[in-house]
Amino acid sequence: MKLSLAEGLYLIALDDEEGRLLSAAEHSVNQGMIAACIFELAIRHKVEIDSDTTVRLVDKKGTGNKILDDIIKFVGQEERKLQDMITWICDHYADLQQDITFLLMNRGIIKKESTKLLWIPVSERMDNANYAFEQEIRNGMHAIAIKGAKPPASLVVLIILISYCNLMDEVFKDKDNLIDAVKYVKDLADKGWVSPEIANALKSLKPYFAELGHH
Repeated sequence: MKLSLAEGLYLIALDDEEGRLLSAAEHSVNQGMIAACIFELAIRHKVEIDSDTTVRLVDKKGTGNKILDDIIKFVGQEERKLQDMITWICDHYADLQQDITFLLMNRGIIKKESTKLLWIPVSERMDNANYAFEQEIRNGMHAIAIKGAKPPASLVVLIILISYCNLMDEVFKDKDNLIDAVKYVKDLADKGWVSPEIANALKSLKPYFAELGHH
């Protein structure tokens, strides 16, 4: 039962204490999850990202993961440049966070708890019911960024998107580790762990996410 990259990103973006999204990721987590889906589909050869970052669908067969399959449908509607595609899907996929929450709840990875006041639900919080999944992601990132393990393409994508969503300090709590990890991610796309097209596409998103962070 493997998590999609988008689910992994969402788990990291949830504040485990508060059970809601970390403020650092509020303005970029949806775009980050959609980008994660597109890159995951590219790694699985379901979509192609050209050298000019045009995204096109090459295999419309479903993956069995609702979020990924929804993204396949969006991408299949028309070819767009990667940034436009992410923004457009973001504008049209209103239930993204809800869908991803349901996926994670159905697998018993998080559970929703309502704080009740006189039996009236006041606020909902997400609880990480099975921390092993998030722990595995964190361990994987520490292994590659701190210990120099060879990263799979999927983790390269995930750690770069996590840095774009300002979540590095959520994964690397130790100050020295954080400094090393930030340095490691800087030119990670160029290290040859992902295809040149994916590397180019990842780099093209840096200013896009920087802009989102300023809202």
